[in-house]
Amino acid sequence: MRLLVVGAAGRTGRLVLEQAAARGHEVTALARRPVAGPHAMVVGDATDPTVLPAAVAGQDAVVMAVGGSAIVRALAPAMADAGVRRLVMTSSRSVVATRPKLVLDLVWWRFRGPYADLARAEGMLEGGPLDWSVVRATMLADGPARGRVHTDFEPDATGGDWRLTRADYAMALLDVTEDTAMVRRAVGVGGPKG
Repeated sequence: MRLLVVGAAGRTGRLVLEQAAARGHEVTALARRPVAGPHAMVVGDATDPTVLPAAVAGQDAVVMAVGGSAIVRALAPAMADAGVRRLVMTSSRSVVATRPKLVLDLVWWRFRGPYADLARAEGMLEGGPLDWSVVRATMLADGPARGRVHTDFEPDATGGDWRLTRADYAMALLDVTEDTAMVRRAVGVGGPKG
């Protein structure tokens, strides 16, 4: 699969690049600064409509390793113009979760701007024509991959660990990208129990 990774210079984006190449995908990185590795590179801002046509052209899918409504606003028309339909966006479990209420109220108070923007970006995808998937992570942490995750489709987690390594999250993003049954679905992802 020809795969564009948006936000490829970030901690999660770099892992998506590495794992996608290891899976045999033909990968292009889009980031504001160069990222070394065995992939094509487009340096630029993902919200800049003059950068996106070259980055999107010829891709089979796009993985947004960084979420945001400004990126979706610029990327969706560029993808439509290029005939690229598959888009997977990273998001947060806290955008839709309702429990534990006190913890979520505190988290929303602290991160209300970014969470409101992620909710807006999700809504833009849901109302649009792309073959989107939203992958909502629990609390991301650095650390070695455990090789498995807990997934569910409910607003509140049905199990798993609240800590999710970025390496395992990158794996989940790629698994969702490769799975056509995940088109137009949002999935919650947490770390495995035990």
